[in-house]
Amino acid sequence: MRSRRSELAFAFAIVLLAAGTARADDADAPEVVEARAAFVKGTDLAKRSQWAEALASFTKSAELRPHAVTTYNLAICHRAMGNYTLARETFERALTDSNATQPPQMPAPLVAEAKTYTTEIDGLLVTANVRLSPANAAIAVDGRPLAVRSDGLLVAGVRPPGQGEPPPAGVFRLSLNPGTHVFTVSRSGFADAVVNKTMTPGSTVALKLELDKLPATIHVASSQEGAVVAVNGLDIGIAPLDVSRPAGTYRVIVRKSGFKTYDQQLAVQPGQEIELRAPLAKEESSLTSRWWFWTAAGVLVTGVAVGTYALTRTETTNQQPIDGGGLGWAAKIK
Repeated sequence: MRSRRSELAFAFAIVLLAAGTARADDADAPEVVEARAAFVKGTDLAKRSQWAEALASFTKSAELRPHAVTTYNLAICHRAMGNYTLARETFERALTDSNATQPPQMPAPLVAEAKTYTTEIDGLLVTANVRLSPANAAIAVDGRPLAVRSDGLLVAGVRPPGQGEPPPAGVFRLSLNPGTHVFTVSRSGFADAVVNKTMTPGSTVALKLELDKLPATIHVASSQEGAVVAVNGLDIGIAPLDVSRPAGTYRVIVRKSGFKTYDQQLAVQPGQEIELRAPLAKEESSLTSRWWFWTAAGVLVTGVAVGTYALTRTETTNQQPIDGGGLGWAAKIK
């Protein structure tokens, strides 16, 4: 296998040839001249193994004048830097772009090299059989969302940096570069999970990523000091207080002697926070609970009893009058 320097030199010759066969007015266009200069600079940097700088120059050249051979050189840079998933995708793109023109932009030897490198990379990549819970959680690897290949395989390290995204399903195969990776999983109502995993080249691993549900929090306050708070029939303290519970349905009661009881049924979600203020209204005494009601009632009952006695008593002659007693009350019997 030829060295990386000879690969780039060969690719460089192809680009010069392609530029030379272009129309004269197109070959002298400012963007073409600038693209050629960026390509030459990238080649020189690659010869000195300054791969990051070479990648930047080839990227600029591709933006000014796209060409399959330039894309091939981008893939060579990614491969040299250990970005194997991105190198594989870029080799594939170079082959696709080349076949889109007649004649193809890449000659047969370069096409064969691209396919050889793709096969080599497939043997280096790690395959992770991932089980994600919950299935709709967002996942990112090394600060990048995952890409979905046409065959359904998910790939890490290909897309630009950004927020994680939910995968198509909770169970999936993931292709990664060998080495150490940081998996970040997140979903509303759950505590974020961050997993650091080191993987060897060509390995297949099982990876289970689970999130823990966050508890719901109910902040309970009352309009009256000293009110007792009960949750599902259990006294838990004096308001104000915070109640932390798993997601679910709860009955919250706030009570204080002399005030109407506050009773509320709540359905709370994971991680949800609810502000609950119990307005305790003063309880008015009923008629039958007042002392003067029972005093008056006692007098009334006594009077009724005496009157009933007088009305139902059979007539008796020469009956002596009843002593009025201490109150001076007497009933005269006829």
